[in-house]
Amino acid sequence: MNVAFDHLVHLTERPEQAKTAFEQWGFTAIHGGRHPSWGTYNALCCFEHLRYIEWIGIADEQTAKTCGNPLIDQLVADRQEGNGFSQFAFRTNNIGAVAAHLKRNGFTPIGPLPGSRERDDGKRLTWSMLFIEDDTDGAFRYPFFIQWGDGDDVRMNELAPLMHHRIGASSLSSIGVYTLDLRRAIDAYRRLFGLPVPRFGRDEAGAYAELAVGGIALCFYEADHRPSTRPFLCRLVGMQEQRRIEIDGGTYIVSRP
Repeated sequence: MNVAFDHLVHLTERPEQAKTAFEQWGFTAIHGGRHPSWGTYNALCCFEHLRYIEWIGIADEQTAKTCGNPLIDQLVADRQEGNGFSQFAFRTNNIGAVAAHLKRNGFTPIGPLPGSRERDDGKRLTWSMLFIEDDTDGAFRYPFFIQWGDGDDVRMNELAPLMHHRIGASSLSSIGVYTLDLRRAIDAYRRLFGLPVPRFGRDEAGAYAELAVGGIALCFYEADHRPSTRPFLCRLVGMQEQRRIEIDGGTYIVSRP
């Protein structure tokens, strides 16, 4: 399946505060916009290869609870646990082919579902989202898939200025994810993406199994001490400085190349 990593979703009560904090650390970040049909709004920080962090907040709880979008349903559920990373998405230029791939490999696709928002300059951004029906019994989370209305070349041209940061050239390189059943999660992701066996390692967060998907590393950690299946760690590389940033329930590790 030909996909590229697109973005990491960070649930926070105040996306504008996360944006300001990242700007103070030397990153370029912007206000995104509102999603009236979902009851949410966001702010963004972009990196090389069209990868980005989306800080998303719920502005209208009633709309969020009833909109029927699986991502927003997940955010509403995660809100009970608190701020932090919630989901991540992979980009495709053929969402129909991804849906067919899912069916062939025993998954049940949900969608594609439409999405849109209006930028500050008046341009209306559109996209389609594809989800996977949850058959995990709560052991781990599937990602979702997105196809943008504009092609990668158009988006690269528009977003290029936002990928330059005072702290240095940067790339989102890996995501750490909790799972309650490591073997089951790895088996499902290998089947989902057609991947070889994982690489095993250990770091400051514990032992993990790593799969390379869409240009980044997904590192799965058994949640022995915390009953969670949420992403919890994001690594950013290529910076001039090295630091650990804790913000709104999410951990960002910033390192040199």
